[in-house]
Amino acid sequence: MRRLQLSFAALLGALLLAAVAPATAVPLAPVAAISSATSAAGVASANAAHRAVSGFRAQSRQDLSGFLTNYGDRLTAEQNERAEALIAKADLTLAQLEAKTRTTRALARSGAIDTRVQQAADAASRAFDTASASTAAALAEMQPLLRSKLSLFEGLQAKLLLDQSMRDFAAVGAAVKSVRP
Repeated sequence: MRRLQLSFAALLGALLLAAVAPATAVPLAPVAAISSATSAAGVASANAAHRAVSGFRAQSRQDLSGFLTNYGDRLTAEQNERAEALIAKADLTLAQLEAKTRTTRALARSGAIDTRVQQAADAASRAFDTASASTAAALAEMQPLLRSKLSLFEGLQAKLLLDQSMRDFAAVGAAVKSVRP
């Protein structure tokens, strides 16, 4: 069902671009002049993956910074420094993933041959796997530390936010891994 929703969203995105392009007079020649090498669905899926990563990165940065702002005063200077380093590392891995999806999108839009788009999509998929592993390691390090610093209610709120963020991250992964020329 999730895959169907993502495919439908990608198709709607492509249709929206086709409908908006004449009205805005912005040249979208790479999208409109898709060669037989890259399908419209391939372009739409690459666009959707890049938007998903960009949106998630911005939201993640906001959530993590907010969490540190709200609860950072409960951490020692060393713990706070470590938390900031983990947040910076998370943002870096998401920035790398965003760059990979941007490359895939550019290749798909330009009508590059299937193998080049597929190689870029595979690189983005590997970048997602790296970001996922990095996230798991950071959570394993930070959860025990933060658990002791939060009240029961704060802990539940943090858990809900974390669970939602992980669902969103899984949806980003599905979008990244579904890109096909």
